[in-house]
Amino acid sequence: MTVTEFAVIHFTSTPLSDSVREFLTSSTHLQDSWHAANFPTLPSSASDRAVAWFEQIENPSHLMTTARWDSVAAHWQWIRSDTNIGVMKALGDHIISQDTVLFHVDADIFDETSSPGSIQLLQSPVISVSRIFVAPENKEAFHAKFNKVRNVLEEYARPGLVQFGWREDIEAGTKEEFVLVCGWESVEKHLGFAEAPGLGQFQEIQQYIETADIKHYKRVL
Repeated sequence: MTVTEFAVIHFTSTPLSDSVREFLTSSTHLQDSWHAANFPTLPSSASDRAVAWFEQIENPSHLMTTARWDSVAAHWQWIRSDTNIGVMKALGDHIISQDTVLFHVDADIFDETSSPGSIQLLQSPVISVSRIFVAPENKEAFHAKFNKVRNVLEEYARPGLVQFGWREDIEAGTKEEFVLVCGWESVEKHLGFAEAPGLGQFQEIQQYIETADIKHYKRVL
């Protein structure tokens, strides 16, 4: 099953130097080559796999990288590879590795075939990534309610896209995590949703939400 990787990495300084940006670009090429060698029947270019780097607007020292993988196990095969270990070692002085947050979503979040005429997420000026935590016993009820009211958000976000899925790699005994990714022309446009028609209907999902973490990102690579 296709999954989408989200990895948020804390860099020691921003804006990124030209040398670090060049290294991130070259490391993407290394991953492309590794992917082609290990999964020869699958598309392997960065564009085919939705590989991108985003800078967090709330805290620019946090960058998020994304990618499409055939499975969580396939991504871990890359993580444990000698190629990736070498990449991370070279990045060592530029990142605070213990702050890294990694999760996988059970959907092709950056699918570009789903909504012709919309602004694709990878081309959006801003995207929001909402990590919504729900008690396991409320997962089905939350999802049913979200599907019932999501048109309110989709109408407001247009021409931006609304994509979502559940986190795959949660630990036993923890909350379920619903990941909602939306494209926006600006952060202000997103904040304006607080006054959107139908907001009261959309807020019906809140009865199932334990906590939520919402961040905004702009693509830099």
